[in-house]
Amino acid sequence: MSQSFLNHTQFHLLYDLADDYVFFMRKENSTYVYEFINKKAEELFSDDPSGRTLEECFNEFHNKTIVQHYNRACLQKESVCYQDNFCVKSETIINETTAIPIFENGITYILATTKEVSRTQQMKESTYVLETFHTAINEVALVAITNQDGIIEVVNELFETTTKFKKEEVIGSTFHLINSNYHDETFFSNMWETIRNGNIWSGKVRNRTKYGSFFWVNATIVPIRNDLGQIERFLTIQFDNTEKKRMMTELRNIERLFKLITEHSNDLIAITDAEGYLLYSSPSHETILKYDKEELLGSYYLSLVTDQTEIEGLSELKMEDKFRMELLLQTKDGNSIWTDTSITTVESTVDDEKQKWFVIVSREITEKRALEDQLKFMAFHDSLTSLPNRRSFYLDFPVTISSVSSAFPNVGLLYIDGDNFKEINDIYGHDVGDQFLTHFAEKLNISLDYKYDVYRIGGDEFVVIIDQIVDYVNGKSSKVEEIVHSIQQNLRIGWKINDFYFSPTSSIGIAMFPNDGSSADELLDNADQALYLAKKDGKNNYIYTNAVHV
Repeated sequence: MSQSFLNHTQFHLLYDLADDYVFFMRKENSTYVYEFINKKAEELFSDDPSGRTLEECFNEFHNKTIVQHYNRACLQKESVCYQDNFCVKSETIINETTAIPIFENGITYILATTKEVSRTQQMKESTYVLETFHTAINEVALVAITNQDGIIEVVNELFETTTKFKKEEVIGSTFHLINSNYHDETFFSNMWETIRNGNIWSGKVRNRTKYGSFFWVNATIVPIRNDLGQIERFLTIQFDNTEKKRMMTELRNIERLFKLITEHSNDLIAITDAEGYLLYSSPSHETILKYDKEELLGSYYLSLVTDQTEIEGLSELKMEDKFRMELLLQTKDGNSIWTDTSITTVESTVDDEKQKWFVIVSREITEKRALEDQLKFMAFHDSLTSLPNRRSFYLDFPVTISSVSSAFPNVGLLYIDGDNFKEINDIYGHDVGDQFLTHFAEKLNISLDYKYDVYRIGGDEFVVIIDQIVDYVNGKSSKVEEIVHSIQQNLRIGWKINDFYFSPTSSIGIAMFPNDGSSADELLDNADQALYLAKKDGKNNYIYTNAVHV
């Protein structure tokens, strides 16, 4: 590591208490080397990255992204701000990084500060608007629904408040109950002719309250058709002229926002009744899930969930107003998409009876899930051989030894090292060496008949965990030795790379749980000592740990 103008103590005094990730990098040829990172940034690394390059710490895609923006900052000689995605503790977050170039004594440095960007508010706003839509209408308009003969079936609370008639007095009657006798017969005849022909009627009407006072409204009557296209009801919406401008403006804003969100949003927005049957679905169901609106309306919405066992968790909705989870939805063409789904309970009282609806807002996160799975795989697998890595070994080992019982009292650990691997790299080059390790790993899996996991823990060193051993007696196990002989035999068969034939050997150290240790580190250390002795005794050999401590 070079001697920079900023030393270790100064850096940590400045940045260890910061809430953001802070990195101090040195430009070296076409890449950047970590000089220091603060306490917060240590969350991103399993080992201290100081002195290591970006290529050694990140995958090719993420590395190229960082280098591109760092180079831009250096070229422009000014700070550069950019956003990217990164996985921290199994969660993909959006980061915003500010990269500041520093030029000192002919050396170029980058001081990078990264912070997490707040998630988008669109989903929260979508749910909020849908919840308030019904409430807002009730607050600004008198609403009534009649049958085709004009008999009132439903009125809202504002209708009662304004007319002074109780709901029970109105339902079953006609609008004649609030007729002020201001309008003549022609006025109402034209109105009925318009709406019975399926057209919307609008006009100003003078009504009277129960106690005889008059009030003017701007009324709109909308014919409501059934699935056969027949008019079966009329929706009447009346706005009191006194507050007309304020109420109309508020209603238009709500309607406009509702339409923008539901009709033009990529989110899947649905409203169901209390039983989960669909009442409304946004057009995105057609573009994303490929279903026509007619196919979904009236159906059980959660039948779209691919894994029906996930639906069991939704029973919590009975106790919670809001519920959020990731669901896998089935498309009409047989594919599936992952969604981040928010379900909100909306309750209201209609005719003195409580009713419940569910507002469901789903956002597709298929690519995000795929990225998370890829990042998780990369975190726990070797990039060359795709075998589980050391981190994976430390996670799996406690699970394996927890299965030890009187019936299966032992677990074996094989520490395998390829003999003379360095010579292959020296003679044939690293490309052939990488192919050699890939073949070597595959031969190990074949030798184990894919029954046990093989872990690559570094270079040409591999570890195998063998469980359910019942024949470990006098420091030996026939089951373990059978596997060792299978490994030696399959390696001896060999393979070809670029017309070169390889028939390698390996040295193996064997440690047994619990005899040779109770922890992963203790067993690895003992197996490593046995491996060293096996190599010392001529390679292509295997030795038990108990032979080391004789």
